[in-house]
Amino acid sequence: MKAKLTNQELFYFCEQFSILLHSGISCAEGIQLMLEDSHTQKGRDFFQSLQTDYEENGSFHISLHNTGLFPDSMISYVKIGEETGCLDEVLNSLSLHYQQEMEISENIKSAITYPLLMLVMMAAVILILLAKVLPVFRQVFQQMGLEMNQFSNGLFHAGSMISQYSAVVFAVILVMIAAFAVLFFTSKGRIYLQNLAGHLPHIREISISADYARLTQAIAMGLHSGMDHITTLEMAGQLISQPDIKKKNAKACALLEEGSLLENALSDSELFQGMEARLITVGLRAGSADEVMNRLAQRYRDSSLTVTGNLISIVEPTIVIIFSVLIGLVLLSVMMPLLGVLSDIAI
Repeated sequence: MKAKLTNQELFYFCEQFSILLHSGISCAEGIQLMLEDSHTQKGRDFFQSLQTDYEENGSFHISLHNTGLFPDSMISYVKIGEETGCLDEVLNSLSLHYQQEMEISENIKSAITYPLLMLVMMAAVILILLAKVLPVFRQVFQQMGLEMNQFSNGLFHAGSMISQYSAVVFAVILVMIAAFAVLFFTSKGRIYLQNLAGHLPHIREISISADYARLTQAIAMGLHSGMDHITTLEMAGQLISQPDIKKKNAKACALLEEGSLLENALSDSELFQGMEARLITVGLRAGSADEVMNRLAQRYRDSSLTVTGNLISIVEPTIVIIFSVLIGLVLLSVMMPLLGVLSDIAI
């Protein structure tokens, strides 16, 4: 099974192709130009295969589907764009969508990665103190005929255990590094990370804002491309990770199937409330709902960035303070007796 293209690759593809189509170049010519502009063998093979397939069936969305590299939601939008004659605008909307996905992923990654790195670095300092520094102090105490207090002895024995089983500790660290690499550098890992973020306090707020940014962007694309409202919400629902929002989106789809207007379905399902619901209603009645949805998507993206920044500004000093206190306790546990001895010598 082929791996799907990343959000970054989808963004570049949609952006470049929308520019080519908007300038009056046909799909066939666009594929040829991107083939000639490819700098890697993988890229040339991809566009050569896409060109051959397009020449055989004459349908851009079918050719994209046959590659097995593009998500189904994107292919559905491209199909609508072909049928309505606004493929360039749909691809431009898709490029904005995948750019947003990149930003959201980076926000969630930074909100989780930075605190984890801080924890790892500070934990490494404490391990070094326990395994390497405390034995030196213990030797000094023994040479001076002194005994370490109970707290210091407890720390020393912990350091001895770490040194004795250093191979196991090293293996555990390698496993943790491998786990982090899987989480941050694979598509399945990033999906799991997003799902995990949806259940963590405070970080969940980032995930909620991210979901609403995806939702409003997807609705904007559906409205702009002329897709029917039920299909638009169903496809938008595939991008949501939060169960509560999924449930409200499904309720909105059910209301639409019963004959409700889109603005009523969105508000009655509590998918959108307050000012957002009123803005959408005004936008739909004024014929500019896609523009309103794009503005809401930007607002949710900004909210996600703000929450991320606030979270990091709180977590970073908290971790530093906690580990600084722990390191200070370790050092004081061995320094205080030495200072007592030195004061006795001075007297």
